[in-house]
Amino acid sequence: METMLEQVLGTILRFGMISPGQRVSVACSGGPDSTALAWILQEMSPHLGCTLSLCHFNHRLRGEESDGDEQFVRRLAERLQVPFYLECADVGRAARSAGANLEGKAREMRYGFLFSLAESGKADRVAVGHTADDQAETVLHRLLRGAGTRGLAGAYPVVEGKIIRPLFEVRRSALLDWLKTQQKPWREDSSNQDLRYTRNRIRRQLLPLLSQFNPRIVETLAANAAIARDEEAFWQDYLKPILLQSTRWIEGKLQIDIEQIREAPPAVARRVLRWATGAVAQKGHRSSKSDSAEASVRKWSKTLPLDSVQIERLLRFACTGQSGGVLSLPLKMAARKEFSHLFIECANNECSNHERANSQCTNGERADSPNPMPQKFSRQIRIPSRFEVPEINALFAFKLVPWATNEARYNKEGGGLLDSGIAENPLTLRSWQPGDSYRQKGHRGRRKLKELFQRFRISRSERQGWPVLLCGNEIVWTRGLEVAEGFSPRRQSRQAILIQESKL
Repeated sequence: METMLEQVLGTILRFGMISPGQRVSVACSGGPDSTALAWILQEMSPHLGCTLSLCHFNHRLRGEESDGDEQFVRRLAERLQVPFYLECADVGRAARSAGANLEGKAREMRYGFLFSLAESGKADRVAVGHTADDQAETVLHRLLRGAGTRGLAGAYPVVEGKIIRPLFEVRRSALLDWLKTQQKPWREDSSNQDLRYTRNRIRRQLLPLLSQFNPRIVETLAANAAIARDEEAFWQDYLKPILLQSTRWIEGKLQIDIEQIREAPPAVARRVLRWATGAVAQKGHRSSKSDSAEASVRKWSKTLPLDSVQIERLLRFACTGQSGGVLSLPLKMAARKEFSHLFIECANNECSNHERANSQCTNGERADSPNPMPQKFSRQIRIPSRFEVPEINALFAFKLVPWATNEARYNKEGGGLLDSGIAENPLTLRSWQPGDSYRQKGHRGRRKLKELFQRFRISRSERQGWPVLLCGNEIVWTRGLEVAEGFSPRRQSRQAILIQESKL
């Protein structure tokens, strides 16, 4: 018993899991690992200077057996004379409603409950019975799914300063021996025998097979996970200045400088993209759009929405895909390439942690935009006038100004100057349409607006709703380009039409 307690105490002290005066709630399922953890921490609490409670999440997946687990943990709390916190939820129904994986949904809801205990002030730390065997299973599971170095770091001993894993370095077999020696009962979860679950197949089939090649496979995997965690700590500090320089938030979208991705070593480029997708997945459903890039980098998202294969696909798309192309990503995200920038965003700025998009586009292939495009619009106007165009979130003002101000005023005020004589004709302000063309000032022939958009590197998403002004059927002005040939103010004109555009 002393050896077991010393091992757990060493883990707690090494990772700074518990400080004197803190309230620690043990997440107890009734199984051997968490039951042993409850007894061990009860024994050690006077030496650690902490107070204890038990908490239990009833998934309602196994009927009477689940209720039996709940009653077992409730009686254990009474026996230990500590507070008991309970939450029940129909995880099966929640998973079906969300179209999510049952195991993933159960974990999401369970950890949501555990974090809520810390956030509500009922506990300073929540201890879970994660053993060295669990760590080995986690690493193998992620390896099989194609995880990169970050995924191979496995579970962390301390998560967000709230979740702790005191049994992190203890073998499950040692815990079982300890429980038997101490004559402490526990519950067996029948679902742990169900080989339909990947985790169970890893535990009962793969690990025993690997142990034939390496009897210390659990310790080996745990040691490699520790090395990977140290690697991740290094990369976290190393990447911060790179992320601040190469990424920024624009209206809820994360913009990435493609040239910096191309010039960076592949290891750096992959990690920038992995961080970016994780940051967007988090920001999409719980963060403010006004977060600065620096604040986002400080958070260092722990979300891992993409595996190594998907990261490689995204990297290839960023470096070789065509401008205007869109790549669908997991968690209802999408990457859009626009000339020298890559934009990553969530559909409607919402990301679900457990929904996966199955389709991917090849390089340069178009897909539906994750956000609805601005609507087309058309307005009959008169001079002077001022009106809103909510379809493109813009406010337009058409003013008559003295012509003596000349073209310099146009450049200063960001509008356009037209001959006042056109005010006598029907004028229409509408969105750009494919096939639109006009004759630029100083040019002999007409050019399609699409060609000019490409020349001036106006992205496809920006072109949607791009305003043009027609006099009759002739385009005389369009945003950001010169007034059409023959429609500038004449020398003898006393007034000119000034066009001003601003955001609503």
